[in-house]
Amino acid sequence: MKVRMFDLRVKDKFLHKNLLSNFKKILKHGVFFFGPELHEFEKKMSKYLGVKYALGVASGSSALYIALKSLGIRKGDEVITTPFSWIITSNAIVECGATPVFCDIKDDYNINPDLIESKITKKTKAILPMHWGGHICDMKSILKIAKKYNLFVVEDSAQSFGAEFDGKKTGSFSDVAAFSMNPMKPLNGFGEGGLIVTNKKKLYEKAKILRYAGTTSDPKKIITNNCLEVSLNHKMDTVNASMLLASLKNFKKKRKKLSLIKRYYEKNLSKKILLQKFHKKEKPGLYAFPIQVKSRDRIKKFLESKNIETKIWNSPLICDSPAYKKYKKDKLPIARKVLSKTLNIPFHENMTNDQIKFVVDQLNLSIKKFN
Repeated sequence: MKVRMFDLRVKDKFLHKNLLSNFKKILKHGVFFFGPELHEFEKKMSKYLGVKYALGVASGSSALYIALKSLGIRKGDEVITTPFSWIITSNAIVECGATPVFCDIKDDYNINPDLIESKITKKTKAILPMHWGGHICDMKSILKIAKKYNLFVVEDSAQSFGAEFDGKKTGSFSDVAAFSMNPMKPLNGFGEGGLIVTNKKKLYEKAKILRYAGTTSDPKKIITNNCLEVSLNHKMDTVNASMLLASLKNFKKKRKKLSLIKRYYEKNLSKKILLQKFHKKEKPGLYAFPIQVKSRDRIKKFLESKNIETKIWNSPLICDSPAYKKYKKDKLPIARKVLSKTLNIPFHENMTNDQIKFVVDQLNLSIKKFN
């Protein structure tokens, strides 16, 4: 039996039918950029996430970069963030000309709010928390600090679409937030895609200009070079917007299946395995299922021998990547410890009951052998 880490094949008949139907509509109307599906998608995202403004863009990378640029983050500024994330979290900061300041995490993979204040200087302009694996950061504490020091907060919500705390969804806590919607993400497109959300009209208008080469979008194509600020092309095409609309219809069903897998894992995995912790009033984004084990590499090799695919994410830490060696960093003991023990196991809606049970059985067996 082979168990994939991700299985991106479209097996749901309802989803398959809607994807084809939506694509045929575009072939018929022929508006491949800024088509009606994009406007519908943005409107539905705004309503679902409980924010005033939503803007579809080309990728999660574009979303985070534009979010920072819309705040005026530039050379000489510092942005406090996590070292435990996909490299784009910090790349977006650097591309704005600013400096990432790395703050250690807790063992739940998210930035530790108790350590943020010690990182604040006169150059600090923003805090950029990342909801790792779909688990919501301690936004109450982060927002309190931001208010005290008059800092912006930018949520990296790449992995947390659908997550909420006390009825409030990720993306709605901060000044501006960025989502990724590629095929692996909770709300998945079928190509690269991203979303910027905010409750502030000025940020929305600025982001809208930055999305399309710094120009004021003119549907009539009369004035095409009215460039207000130098930028590149970050727009989402109509095709991916239509695919995301189909995924949105299927999203509740997808979350239900992932919730069942999560509960089965939590109930049946060995108690020697450390699982990700969540807040009491939290509904996580269900992007990943990380485990922490002592003999991580040996367990990974054992599972691979049983055709169970696993992944070690975020290695090395961003601050240890060659491009970031020039930036100041602390020892970051928790991030290093967590990285050395963490293994991500298969977690997707296409898993069969036999596959789920097989993963648990083989993982528990490996714990007996190596832990």
